[in-house]
Amino acid sequence: MLCVDSKFPLENYQRMIDKNISEPERKIYERDFKTNVKKHINDISSKYIIDGETSEQAIMFLPAEAIFAEINAYHQDLIDYAGTRKVWMASPTTLMSVLSTVQVVLRNLEREKYAGIIHEELNKLGKDFKLYKDRWDSLAKDIKRVSDDVDKINITSNKIEKKFDRISKVEVDRNNDALESEENAETVF
Repeated sequence: MLCVDSKFPLENYQRMIDKNISEPERKIYERDFKTNVKKHINDISSKYIIDGETSEQAIMFLPAEAIFAEINAYHQDLIDYAGTRKVWMASPTTLMSVLSTVQVVLRNLEREKYAGIIHEELNKLGKDFKLYKDRWDSLAKDIKRVSDDVDKINITSNKIEKKFDRISKVEVDRNNDALESEENAETVF
């Protein structure tokens, strides 16, 4: 929320520029005008810049272009002072550009704030992914080792099976040899 204050004391400004008043008196009114402007800047800063509720800056709307021009042309100290209090001055013709500028500044500040958060979260995600990759690599090694062990067991199983087959064939061959011997013996008799 960006606050805009549009009240402005005109009396001392009008007296300060009045050519019917003597130069020493106008100097007094100029001093009073600056005091009024500073007080107004302080009031805006203290009343409308509320931490956590409003934006960190506010706008002091000057109702007349002449006042805005006077301050910008001859009173740089007031502009500098407003800057230290985070108060932007605007006139009827500059209000929209000031609002646009403030909007861009606020967006950039938000982006920077979120950029820091995003950067921090990406770093955390990077650490988590490294841990995930390390665990995956370890699991892949374990799976490879198990796969190699399964292959070795398979080879051993095949060897044992072949031995059983050979042993079985020997018994069958012996049985066949025994049967053939008996048949041959019967025919001989």
